[in-house]
Amino acid sequence: MGVAGFLDGVLVHVSAARALGPFNATTLVILGVSVAAVLAVVVYALRRRRTDRAQAARLEWRVHDLKEQLRRRLAEPREPFAGPSTPAPTLGASAAFEADIEAAARTVLVESGGHRAKAKHILRQRLSANGLNGTGAVYWRQLGALSLLDSTRDALSAYTRAADLAPEDPQAQMLLGVLCLRSGRLEAAEAAFRRQMELAGGDTGDAAVRYRAGTMLGDVLAAKGEREQALAAYEEAQREAALLAQSQPGDAGRQRDLSLTYDRIGDVSLAKDQLDDALENYKRSLAIAVTLAALDPANAGWQRDLSVTHDRIGEILERKGDFDGALASYREGLAIAETLARRDRNRAEPQWDVSASLDRIGDVLLARGKVVEAMAAYRQGLEIAQALVEAEPGRTVWQRDLAASYHKIGSLEATGGNDGEALELLERGRSIIANLDRIAAHQAQWRSDLRKFDQALETLRP
Repeated sequence: MGVAGFLDGVLVHVSAARALGPFNATTLVILGVSVAAVLAVVVYALRRRRTDRAQAARLEWRVHDLKEQLRRRLAEPREPFAGPSTPAPTLGASAAFEADIEAAARTVLVESGGHRAKAKHILRQRLSANGLNGTGAVYWRQLGALSLLDSTRDALSAYTRAADLAPEDPQAQMLLGVLCLRSGRLEAAEAAFRRQMELAGGDTGDAAVRYRAGTMLGDVLAAKGEREQALAAYEEAQREAALLAQSQPGDAGRQRDLSLTYDRIGDVSLAKDQLDDALENYKRSLAIAVTLAALDPANAGWQRDLSVTHDRIGEILERKGDFDGALASYREGLAIAETLARRDRNRAEPQWDVSASLDRIGDVLLARGKVVEAMAAYRQGLEIAQALVEAEPGRTVWQRDLAASYHKIGSLEATGGNDGEALELLERGRSIIANLDRIAAHQAQWRSDLRKFDQALETLRP
């Protein structure tokens, strides 16, 4: 009830009181009680409205937080000791996973009071009751999305059930393929993406679904070491993506998809040491990224695409011996990364991008013989990395990258005769490697890392 309703209520009660005759004590009491009753209703309504708004705001923030956690999970390399390269974006999958998160957030998470474990329990109860009817696939997908925040294996199990219940749904096949790829089940991932392409139809079918599936099929083939087959898949996907982008020039999503196919082809060329081909593809991707970033400067994703592409080009130029060009490209990427980090100081990923860019710049400066400037860049990046790893010690990839920075700077300090500083840095790095979680499946990499530190430390210890 608003103010107008309140006043109307008061006037009604005043009129009723007048109808009773001249104002006396009894009339005043009746009027007072009536006004108090109306006022109580108004206060209750206002409080309820504020409560509803607060609950809606909390839900929106909860959805935002869960999506952010999901993006972080999908951005993690498939292997704990994977290299520093940025994981390839999954075309269309992130949006689909986020839609499942949002569906769960607005239903079972509300019922569970925001507790994810309880929400998953509610979903399992519903699946036990009617898991094989038309809503079963929906419930399995919601359960899978909530599980993905903690366990890829549990998410894979749920999305497998969803795909089984919706065998004609290409999106279900896509999500299943992404999770199989992340779990190292390459044959199953390949089958899922090929099924997705089949469901998309031929020339008259859904070209967007088909080229997205083809791009991620290329990812599977690349992971299997089948570079030529991966390249063929990427090139076929690119042809379709280019045709669709040309027919829909105003669709920024189509343009971004096309840029990602250039990145994938460039990655294969780089792996084959075909630097000129890689550089050409990265530059084509860069041209699209520049356009998109200018189109929407507030879009952090597109801005980051631009920063990453500058880094890719910088890597090629560095390998070709063009250190000035590489340094300029890395600095372009750093400037964008710093802007994104300032824009969102509460997120760790943009800060890490800044640290990684500084490390790349340090490498180029060192290659040019500018040791002092290189050390300054390394130290600045190290300071950021130390703070981030301390705040989020569960990031094993970041832990290893931090250890690598300790090794790099410690070795430089040793070369400069600063044995005490070098010893401290190298021992810090070795300690990280020695204590990393989940190393049992990666003993060869672990031992190789430890050997590097032991060799460096042997020359410094008495």
